[in-house]
Amino acid sequence: MPDDAHSRSLTIGALSRATGIPPATLRTWERRYNFPRSDRKPSGHRLYSTQEVPNLLRVKAALALGHRPAEIFRLRPSAIDALVAMRGAAIAPPPAPIAPAQPGAASRYASNDDVESRSHRLIESVRSFDRAAIERELRARWAQLGPAGFLEESACPFMGALGKECREGRLEVRHEHFASSLLADLLRELRRPYDDRASGPWVAAATFPGDRHEIGLLMASLICAVRGWRVLYIGVDAPVEQIAALAREAPLSAVALSISATVPQAYAFALTLDLRRKLPERIAIWVGGTRASAAAAGVQPFDDFETLDRHLAAAGGGVPLL
Repeated sequence: MPDDAHSRSLTIGALSRATGIPPATLRTWERRYNFPRSDRKPSGHRLYSTQEVPNLLRVKAALALGHRPAEIFRLRPSAIDALVAMRGAAIAPPPAPIAPAQPGAASRYASNDDVESRSHRLIESVRSFDRAAIERELRARWAQLGPAGFLEESACPFMGALGKECREGRLEVRHEHFASSLLADLLRELRRPYDDRASGPWVAAATFPGDRHEIGLLMASLICAVRGWRVLYIGVDAPVEQIAALAREAPLSAVALSISATVPQAYAFALTLDLRRKLPERIAIWVGGTRASAAAAGVQPFDDFETLDRHLAAAGGGVPLL
């Protein structure tokens, strides 16, 4: 598909909302077919031209007729339009005008109606404690989207919806514990084959004392393992001294921390700074979660898994996979 001369001003989340195509699919198409084409900001986030919206909508219409991506991406836009017209399918217009990304704004993966619908189905299965239905839905999404897409477009929205239902009183603690435990077990299972094959650098994964929220840490550990890193999973509620001691006993290249919203900002900053002082400078510290902004000097935050992947690539060599 030909390039265009329009300014590149859409984040991947905005492009996804405009087209209804999941961000993971957009990244896969760009990697495999060089479409849609993006520029990279200094931060590494992708920016797309507004002209990619009608291009993607015509591709989406062709795929809906049963054509394969490898066939469609070889065609010019006029040929795709003709192909769609022969089957009597109309190409839908963009659902709404799209505001350009603001300078310095971070790219975020956005939930669309399809994501919200799947999260709703999962919540209803939690309400009835239907473990089989939840596992079936999550495994199907894993197979369809791959690791990053599964986390960003299935697991994370599911946990967000679960938290909202509990805060607003429609679900209770027993529901939250049931669903969190199920997802935690699945994340461990999904990581295991990657752990078995991993031969890259070593990374320790932990949360700070008092922080017993494990899902974010399991997600980050999965991305590390997919990248080929060997994960030393210390788990939740880990004292800073114990994390630092591990650096003297294992050839660590990095420590990945997940800090949940339950941890006060000042407390998170103090512990992160203390850990940075106790670890050799050669060991990177990556901080994710809702308190990632509490990262001290010499600590690299990540607020999405694409950023974590870039940290992994920079520290371990190679190019980002996501």
